[in-house]
Amino acid sequence: MIKKIFSYYKLPLLISIALAITLLALGVVRALTGITEVILGCLIGTFVLDSEYVLYTYMLEPNSEFAKSVHGYIKYKDFGGLIEFIQTHKGEVTEKALNSALFQAILAPIAIFVVYASGSLFIEALVLSTLANSIYKLIESFFDGTYIEWFWAMKVRPKKEGVLGFIILLLFVLIYCLYIF
Repeated sequence: MIKKIFSYYKLPLLISIALAITLLALGVVRALTGITEVILGCLIGTFVLDSEYVLYTYMLEPNSEFAKSVHGYIKYKDFGGLIEFIQTHKGEVTEKALNSALFQAILAPIAIFVVYASGSLFIEALVLSTLANSIYKLIESFFDGTYIEWFWAMKVRPKKEGVLGFIILLLFVLIYCLYIF
């Protein structure tokens, strides 16, 4: 199971680990609890976006074939099979809430606010890791040519230049959050 998780989440985990190292280097965190909070927040942030598929099966479409399969994997505690099934069939889920530009547009100002206002290193690391992995997934779908799915909530779909500008804006928000951390 660990091997399957690592094979699917290799790059998101590397992004989260690099972000954790960056946050620890920038934040002058010396206490063991602070270091642990940053590492756990970054690692959990890796999986926030894919939790959408489990939430989808329980809240939005509990009677779909996708949901029935996910229920079966969870019932029999086959989490490796669940991850493999979700990665293989994630295209069947349309109008994703967390894997969308709408979520990113909401998450970017929240990230700035959390880094400014929060006293919890765990929350800061979780939000920044989720933002970084969300940017990575958007870039991945941009190069796959499936980036239009990210803009399902908008009436007018952006062109490639608009999506590229949105990615650059999100990267600036992430860099700004790291600057104020």
